[in-house]
Amino acid sequence: MDSLTSLTSFVRTAETLSFVQAARLLGISASAVGKNVARLEHKLGIRLFNRSTRNVSLTAEGAAFLTRCQSILEQIQEAESELTSSLSQPTGKLRISLPVIGYRLLLPALTGL
Repeated sequence: MDSLTSLTSFVRTAETLSFVQAARLLGISASAVGKNVARLEHKLGIRLFNRSTRNVSLTAEGAAFLTRCQSILEQIQEAESELTSSLSQPTGKLRISLPVIGYRLLLPALTGL
């Protein structure tokens, strides 16, 4: 079982209070979201949602767990953003070979960088 997938499914379901809406946000089927949440509930040994045929609501334990999970997912997103932003900016030396006319025209523009 992929814990991160289950946590993401749980958080999106809790935020939308709908397995179908969570599935649309995640790009997977509603049954996959339901199975992910059910596996998470089984692993934790508690019910996170009260389910009826037309309604989904968080239990008290589910609400407490949601707060922690949202924080965890935000930290993961921040870590990924920090890593990708540092990789997207080029670093190092840039060597350019130009004829003399190129140095006179291009060098003043490049020194401002």
